[in-house]
Amino acid sequence: MFTQLIVHYLLEALLAVLAVVTGFFGMNVPLPFTNDPNAWIYISIASFVLWLILSRILRWIAHKR
Repeated sequence: MFTQLIVHYLLEALLAVLAVVTGFFGMNVPLPFTNDPNAWIYISIASFVLWLILSRILRWIAHKR
């Protein structure tokens, strides 16, 4: 039960990163890369890198206990 709760919270935190990044680009304000045709590639790569870093940090925290 406790392990399932930890996994749930870790998954929630990882998905929150993607929600925040896409939320910024969903607003009607000028943002970087808005006129670049390859912006979705840059944003996808940056989101994946942030997600990967956070997953490593959260895995380290979870195994530390």
